[in-house]
Amino acid sequence: MKAQGPISSLRSGLSSLFERGRGRLKHLLARGQTSETPQRRLGRRAEGEAARFLKKKGYRILERNFRCREGEIDLVVFKSGVVAFVEVRSRTEPVGLDPLYTVTRRKQQRLIRAAQQYMSLRDLHGEDVVLRFDVVALRYARSGTVAQITHIEGAFTL
Repeated sequence: MKAQGPISSLRSGLSSLFERGRGRLKHLLARGQTSETPQRRLGRRAEGEAARFLKKKGYRILERNFRCREGEIDLVVFKSGVVAFVEVRSRTEPVGLDPLYTVTRRKQQRLIRAAQQYMSLRDLHGEDVVLRFDVVALRYARSGTVAQITHIEGAFTL
């Protein structure tokens, strides 16, 4: 029997770990369970509420949860010649900080880079395309109902 080197030993261990993880995921999915956190569930719900809110305001949803190496864009919407990249933020009352103020400069930079990637992949470059970065903030009451939705058009710029 040939002795295993450190690389093949590591590869074997990772393969075994991957198979165990994949089996666990299949088990959870079969039971209808995932390891989704309450915060992620709230975020997903808020994104759906924001999409419905923007549709009622006349926006067309181009894409949800666009992901790339640079980051994620919750919603990409279009209305009256403007493509808006929307960050959705949510909080459950009582809140110490308004969800609008949780979009940090670092988050803005990631959104800008992700938007540039989106534009490149969708070939949307040109002078006739107007871009904007919006924020939709949702506050939920303790009962789980939406207490307030705020839409800030042009929340930040390049």
